[in-house]
Amino acid sequence: MNMSDKIPVRITKAITEPVAAGKSKLLPLIFVPLQLYFACNILSFGFWKSSRSEFEYMVLFFGAWFAGLSLLLILILRMNNHFGLARFGPVICLALSLPFCFGLWLQSLGINPPLYWNAIWVVPLLFVYFRFGVDYPLQISTLMLALCVVSFMGHSGFFAEAEPEDRPNLTASGVVTLDRKISIHIIMLDSLTHSDYSKSFLGVSNPAADYLATRDDTVYAGNRGFVEYVPTRNSWAALFELEQGSRNHSAFSGHAPSLLTDLLNSNGYYIQTGYSGSYLGASQGQYVDNYVFDVADLEQSLVCAEQEPFFGFCSELSRSIYNNWFRKLLKRSQRRAWAEVVINMIEQAEQNIPGPVFSAFYIYAPVGHTGSDYVTGDPYLFAKYKEFFTRQTRRARQLVEEINHLRRKYPDSIFIISGDHGPWLSRTETEDRRFIVLDRHAIALALLNASNLCAGSKVWLEQQKYLTPARMLAAALACDGESRALTDHFKDNKEFIRYLPASKPR
Repeated sequence: MNMSDKIPVRITKAITEPVAAGKSKLLPLIFVPLQLYFACNILSFGFWKSSRSEFEYMVLFFGAWFAGLSLLLILILRMNNHFGLARFGPVICLALSLPFCFGLWLQSLGINPPLYWNAIWVVPLLFVYFRFGVDYPLQISTLMLALCVVSFMGHSGFFAEAEPEDRPNLTASGVVTLDRKISIHIIMLDSLTHSDYSKSFLGVSNPAADYLATRDDTVYAGNRGFVEYVPTRNSWAALFELEQGSRNHSAFSGHAPSLLTDLLNSNGYYIQTGYSGSYLGASQGQYVDNYVFDVADLEQSLVCAEQEPFFGFCSELSRSIYNNWFRKLLKRSQRRAWAEVVINMIEQAEQNIPGPVFSAFYIYAPVGHTGSDYVTGDPYLFAKYKEFFTRQTRRARQLVEEINHLRRKYPDSIFIISGDHGPWLSRTETEDRRFIVLDRHAIALALLNASNLCAGSKVWLEQQKYLTPARMLAAALACDGESRALTDHFKDNKEFIRYLPASKPR
């Protein structure tokens, strides 16, 4: 028998041979780091993109499950060894790994219960891991811990390319003096797109966008609303550089200067920004006056926005524990839903800040994009997202009604409502360029209290082939003097023009 024939025999023998009692005691050494690896992806998402209290609760919640599974494993292994059943050790480890594997890790990768059969290959792989890993526990555990670090850093942007862009000046002096200083409030909703898009690609209208289309004293972009850079961080970064860059992700929280904050600070604006989690920054920087984060409820968090189970983390019982017990334990009072916080902060600033106010707030839910598991063209996933989109846009309609009520209370201020990008139905599309561009860049966009625009800005907006949040903001800031320079630098995106419909914005 040659070497090539001996290898399958050795593998078969290794699999069928019982695990020695001494080695069976080492199984927890490779069980523990594997469970940590299964949890690291969702913990990474929670740490880098969710609120601090949400992440702390996540560690406690999954830590309790982790401790329970580990103690159960140790107890069963001792019983097995006592009764001479050490050979079943790898099988026991496999069985106790399935909860974290299927209920946590695969779901964090977008593989949910209806698609579990596509991941059935994980089961034999787990058996091989435990059967052979017990022979090299230190090497395997070290390797898994290294993989844990890589997995945890996955959502951090740590491996992202640096931000090399120079911040441009709009005038020779680098400072623009505004002719008039009006309060401006910008609210971006995740994946808020117009009805022309949703009817074409989802077969349903968007009641929130349709409501904006019928408001008086409003510039509504209609099917000519676009955002130049995606996804969310790039959308906000582009706004803070008035589309002269898109990589300054720290400007939103005030940790880095930007063209917009330089302009507003030099003209005496009070700047407030915020998001319900730490995705756009985990602390306030010096270039904004107030940055609010870490006030999310589980139901409206990024982790639970699409109601994924995640081992019960997003269940009603878990949310009740989080809201009614965990926050009190940390002495953090339960707060209102983030959308209500946004409305209240704008109103409080309007009432209490003596000078002009600039607000920039991001709201993830209502609306929300497709999950990372979405496969373009899959009928089940399409129907699931369509139902989700329909439900969420009804909620978005209620929110924009509240914003409309607010802008009527403060008619001397300008309000801009925008999507940050589209629904991302084209997640796995590679060929249909029109679909990709419209799906990711076409948004619902409206400027309310448009009568506050200077005459030159109204004309400038009417002349644009399409509108973006940054163009609307530049028009709101610019008037008839030196500030007119704020609108001079915009260049049209050829792809947007190529896929523009025939009608013009209202």
